[in-house]
Amino acid sequence: MDNGNSSQRGNVLQLQCEPIECVRIGFVGLGVRAKRAVHRMMHIDGCRITALCDLVQENINDSKGIIAAQGGETPACYCDSEGWRRLCQQDNVDLVYICTDWASHADIAVYAMQCGKHVATEVPAATSVADCWRLVDTAEETQRHCIMLENCCYDEFELALLNMTRQGLLGEIIHAEGSYLHDLRERISSNDNGERRWSNWQVEFMSRHNGNPYPTHGLGPIALAMGIHRGDRMKSIVSVSSKRVEGDGEGSLSGTMNSSIITTEKGKTILVQHCISLPRPYSRSFLLSGTEGFAQKYPTPQLAFVPDSEDAIRGDACKRMIEEYRHPIVAKYKERGEELCGRRWIDYAMDCRLIHCLRNGLPLDMNVYDAALWSCLVELTDISASKGGAPVEIPDFTRGKWDKEIVHIFH
Repeated sequence: MDNGNSSQRGNVLQLQCEPIECVRIGFVGLGVRAKRAVHRMMHIDGCRITALCDLVQENINDSKGIIAAQGGETPACYCDSEGWRRLCQQDNVDLVYICTDWASHADIAVYAMQCGKHVATEVPAATSVADCWRLVDTAEETQRHCIMLENCCYDEFELALLNMTRQGLLGEIIHAEGSYLHDLRERISSNDNGERRWSNWQVEFMSRHNGNPYPTHGLGPIALAMGIHRGDRMKSIVSVSSKRVEGDGEGSLSGTMNSSIITTEKGKTILVQHCISLPRPYSRSFLLSGTEGFAQKYPTPQLAFVPDSEDAIRGDACKRMIEEYRHPIVAKYKERGEELCGRRWIDYAMDCRLIHCLRNGLPLDMNVYDAALWSCLVELTDISASKGGAPVEIPDFTRGKWDKEIVHIFH
């Protein structure tokens, strides 16, 4: 499936742009996650924050305070519905960092690239296939980076397994599983004042969505480990959703449990699941099953390899092996990241890598094709689940380049 003539566009699988000595960042959306990102960026060499935009003045003031506390210069500030456009037009912005509601990610990202800026957007990058194509088309036309900020790709176990798969320890990966299973009922339900704890846009979106509205945390790391867009591609998907939980009223979530199976061009399978409104322990699954070995992170990290595949490696033995195959990114950024962000150190590693690549003119760890592919499942799972699990084709956002250029990530 091709969204148009690509003859006048340049493929951006391995996009390298001119190095930026000091990356100037403009933040659009300054909620909880964005304020954390502002804090992180103030501790990363080679970048500075030059612009802030939000609809709530208090959020802008809080972010200005974070910058001032670290000795940063006062950024330009915008507090109106069109402020993000002026931020994107600002000459002293190289990177637009988007932390707004899901539905606005694509519009802001597209306009930012058209203004000559690189883009980093929170997940998902878009909520429709059409918007995913807009991101790809614009990145190709403008030759600007567009990365989705999927922090789970930087976690320690996942990166160690990326090392192992590259070195062939698991053989050929035949099947993988990823999920976002998180008991968020308290956040969804009303508080004592009758107000929802989540922003209305999140509750509204999920309540009318019948598929997997948030697939990327589980999908991202396994897609990278399986070489998706780096020798294989996702070809089709079937998705089914359970009944709606009774008694949730206006905010009840259609498709309380969603399970989707993806088939790749080379015959591999991927199970992706989503559930946030049932009582169960947190899990992103992260399961890789190969011809020579097996790995699973949740509920208990374990590994297994031939010829003793029935004897799982768990506990301290598993920890030692993960340490043995520790990824250089973890070795470089985890300790400092934990000092600054605690258990959210993976966000620090993610941001450090982004700034490092932009400063050195390197391809980013993940590209616009990854952002589009992982995000398009928001709509495609809804289509399939609404049709009782009917197979749905997954677009090839690379336009046939997925098997022609092997892209080395996390260099």
